[in-house]
Amino acid sequence: MNIHKSPKAILMILDGMGLNDDPQSSATTARDMPYVHSLMQQYGYARLHASGTPVGLDDGKAGNSEVGHLTIGAGRVLLSTLARVREGYHSGDWEQSSAWNDSDFSKPLHVAGLLSDAGVHAHWETLVMAADLGIKKGFPVVYIHALLDGTDSQAGTAPRMLEELTQAIKDKGSEQIKLASVMGRKWATDRAENWDLTNYCRDALMGRLDSSEFKPEDLEKHLANSPSEADFPHAFLPDGVAVGTNETLVLTNHRADRVSQLAKVMNNECHVIAMVELKHEATPIEDVFFPTLPISGGLVDVLKQQGFRTTRLSEQCKFPHVTYFINGMQADDTAKGVEVPTIPDAEILGNPLMSITQLEAEMQKIMEDDTDGQVLIVNVPNLDQVGHQGSLEAASTAGTAVDNLVKKVVAWAKEHNWQLLITADHGNADVMVDDQGRPMGSHSSNNVPLLVIPCDGKKVKWLQDTGVLTNVAASFLTLLGTEYPDTMSESLIAPN
Repeated sequence: MNIHKSPKAILMILDGMGLNDDPQSSATTARDMPYVHSLMQQYGYARLHASGTPVGLDDGKAGNSEVGHLTIGAGRVLLSTLARVREGYHSGDWEQSSAWNDSDFSKPLHVAGLLSDAGVHAHWETLVMAADLGIKKGFPVVYIHALLDGTDSQAGTAPRMLEELTQAIKDKGSEQIKLASVMGRKWATDRAENWDLTNYCRDALMGRLDSSEFKPEDLEKHLANSPSEADFPHAFLPDGVAVGTNETLVLTNHRADRVSQLAKVMNNECHVIAMVELKHEATPIEDVFFPTLPISGGLVDVLKQQGFRTTRLSEQCKFPHVTYFINGMQADDTAKGVEVPTIPDAEILGNPLMSITQLEAEMQKIMEDDTDGQVLIVNVPNLDQVGHQGSLEAASTAGTAVDNLVKKVVAWAKEHNWQLLITADHGNADVMVDDQGRPMGSHSSNNVPLLVIPCDGKKVKWLQDTGVLTNVAASFLTLLGTEYPDTMSESLIAPN
């Protein structure tokens, strides 16, 4: 296809916008986002599954940004990284991985990762699987360092998961697997190059801090006076031993963005093995259990084949999602990237607009380019990043800001002849209060919207009003007037 006076189109992902009409718990209702809801009434919309088995996750598990963007980009259900890890454990492939080879098997093995049941960046079961394989590989003892979640998992669930972890260790029947230490994820998962946080985690794991002895009642007291366990200070258990120089440390997070900094600093102290390839080559590829398997034949591949020029736009915190993940875990040197700085995580609660003003300015600049054959893929992160703060008030402010941005984008789209498809990757700000009235900052399993606003203002013909994130790619290509491959799930809209 040769591009000649072809349409321009925007794929706009409102990160964390699930559908929930309860104003007592949701920041995505018509109260906070009246314009988006008016578009849903005017143009129609589809409700998309973004969680659980429809997107390749465990049944009932909430979706996340990595899986959401991968699924949107691929247009089909993919094997999740967590599922790949489990499969490798049970098949024996993980145990036989050459990534173990450079370890000193005469010394202890240390295993560190998120104590989480959400499966977003990690799952606590992987801690146990890695420890079990360590014993099978011949390490004399394995020490587990649990990083308490309270962000992906519901705040306050760490005591329960510590009990589950302890029981799972006992069930393995090996006295050589020991729970060594605990600390909140705050220090281990920074991705904004706040090296003071990362270095605290390093020093804690290496035993350089004056850490107290862990007592369950101390965690309970912390939770009574803090929003979550995410900032619980490091503490050793009675059997706990710090990581020793040149010993092996397995980092069990299966998503790269929130473990790369820790891997980088720990690699200067010990032998680090990662589950997946990390940012900035923080761990050599030979020290990775599950190297990346690029996904081909997705949305970006079709756009390139058809001659469309793509621009990717997001704040820094979500930029990998509109590039690496939506590309199918591979680079795209043909795309233009516009990365807006993100404020530090610690400042988000007090600044729920984040960098939306700069994002808006960049988006306007791109949309005012009247060159045909363009595609803009943009992520608006506020509803997810602010949603994680567990404050309905802050999330409502974010919802209003996102709603105002969408209103401006629709106006610019009509002025400059851009087709517009709006969706989300998963829910978050739609459930800010749980069923017991407690603040909630983790992802939800609610459906997400799919809206289509053609540049001529006419309504599209909806073939279905329900679907899955897998339907987004084909629907977007249909909006562009481009055929989609048979490997993709079907379009939810009819061709013009």
